[in-house]
Amino acid sequence: MATDDALPEEMVSAFHEFHNSLTSLEAQLAPYLDLPLDEMYDTLSPIEQAKSELVTAYTVNSLYWGFLTTQGINLDQHPLKKEMERIQTYMRKVKLVESEIQGVRPPTGHNPPTHQTIDKYAAARFIKRGLDKEESLKEKQRKIEDQG
Repeated sequence: MATDDALPEEMVSAFHEFHNSLTSLEAQLAPYLDLPLDEMYDTLSPIEQAKSELVTAYTVNSLYWGFLTTQGINLDQHPLKKEMERIQTYMRKVKLVESEIQGVRPPTGHNPPTHQTIDKYAAARFIKRGLDKEESLKEKQRKIEDQG
């Protein structure tokens, strides 16, 4: 640092990286921002339109979340938390509909589908692990009996 009011080099490099990321984002979004919203939506399928609306809503709410956080507001009981959860629920529903349209297995993960389904692959893994564990215990008992 040359003077007392100069920024540390780490911050300067972080600002440069941030600026480069924003420039890249602007370049990627330019085709979408140049079109009127109605024209852009005409090119999208209904599923893509729903995804676009949900991403927009989630992005706006995330930015507001960040703003509230910078203001020191506790968001544990804030209505915004419930709104973001609602948007995430609809995102899961759209993913489920999209997978049904494409004829693929619904996505799994820590976000369960909105309706109950049986994941045959996961059930098979649980059963196999249980059987393997039982076999392992029997082998240990045989070794103990053989030694004793």
